[in-house]
Amino acid sequence: MQPPPSSPPLRQRAARILAGLLIAFFFWAIWQSALLLPAVGTDNVLVDFDAFYITGQLAWEGRAAEAHDTAVMAAIQHDLVGHQGFMPWTYPPQFDLLTFAFPLAPRGIAYGLFTALTLAFYLWALARLAGVQLPAVLLALAPPIYVSATIGQNSFLTGGLMALFCLLTLRGRGAAGWALGVLVIKPHLGVGLGVHALASRRWGVLVRAVAVAGVSSALATLVFGPGIWRAFLDGVDQAGAALGTEFYPLFRMTSVYAAMHTVGAPPSVALALQLVLAALACIAVAFAVLRGAPSRQALAVACFASALVSPYLYDYDMTIAGAGLALIAADLRARASTVEQILLLALIWVAGGWGMIHALASAGLPWEERAANARATVSFGAFAYLLLLALAWRILRRPATVR
Repeated sequence: MQPPPSSPPLRQRAARILAGLLIAFFFWAIWQSALLLPAVGTDNVLVDFDAFYITGQLAWEGRAAEAHDTAVMAAIQHDLVGHQGFMPWTYPPQFDLLTFAFPLAPRGIAYGLFTALTLAFYLWALARLAGVQLPAVLLALAPPIYVSATIGQNSFLTGGLMALFCLLTLRGRGAAGWALGVLVIKPHLGVGLGVHALASRRWGVLVRAVAVAGVSSALATLVFGPGIWRAFLDGVDQAGAALGTEFYPLFRMTSVYAAMHTVGAPPSVALALQLVLAALACIAVAFAVLRGAPSRQALAVACFASALVSPYLYDYDMTIAGAGLALIAADLRARASTVEQILLLALIWVAGGWGMIHALASAGLPWEERAANARATVSFGAFAYLLLLALAWRILRRPATVR
């Protein structure tokens, strides 16, 4: 039985309405979060953006290196909220430069501007990649987008840079290297893209990326002094040690390390498995390029692989996988059954929203009890992400069907 002629336009209109509602909801979440926490430490609450703001304050005081000292940051945050949970600072000095801008405005305004502007950038880049599939992509990414909107993370910026790299690469533009270079603010997220450029022999892209990394490193050294690099490396070492002591909320991470460690594997075993998977992910990117996979699919592999490299990857970082999803959304919908599409959606929601589900379930509990629950919770998001990739690969292997 053929659907009535008006059916496709109605579906398209409904999809556009859904996309509009989701986008409005995301910006509303930013607005509410900015209003609820107008100053750092309001109601004894700190979110990720507050670490950015505190680092910016320290930078203006000439103390940027102290932000990388876990003891100093722990003391500052404890004084603000009165409990021991804190957010260490492990970003490279290039991101320290960006934090200079935040204390120029009150915390709530800075939060709103940074999060809203980077979300707009991310949505713009996603729309260019996804085309008419944008509503479906936004629905799938709703959990990690919401998480980022309510904590002020930089995942919209990193996800937008990744999507921009893909967009420019599809157009054959060497300017993709500028986007890759700016990812130095979170370098582990750009590994898959770097492998793609290398395997594709896009030397101009790589030269531009290295130039951005080099110039930004020199600028950070000039502004903060050479000692900032020693402080940064010491902070990374401290964070690495803390990763094996259940200091971090591993249940919110989507890495194989987190998955294995939360089900009982020793840190050394979990890290070994993470390193093996990271190597396999990079090989998969090179294989996709060298075997002549369709351009969008090869870039999607690079995006997905970037989320498999580091043991330190949170639910909000699933925005980078969103760039990969936008690239292959049309291919998936042309091949997947209705049941498979629902399963894909469920897996994406768990991968990007498991931490949010746990947070909602723990709302109202004392801090100590919430922390204990977090340590005992399995990283289901990591398992969901691996299953998602396996299912997507299986679907893409079959020929497209006319729907």
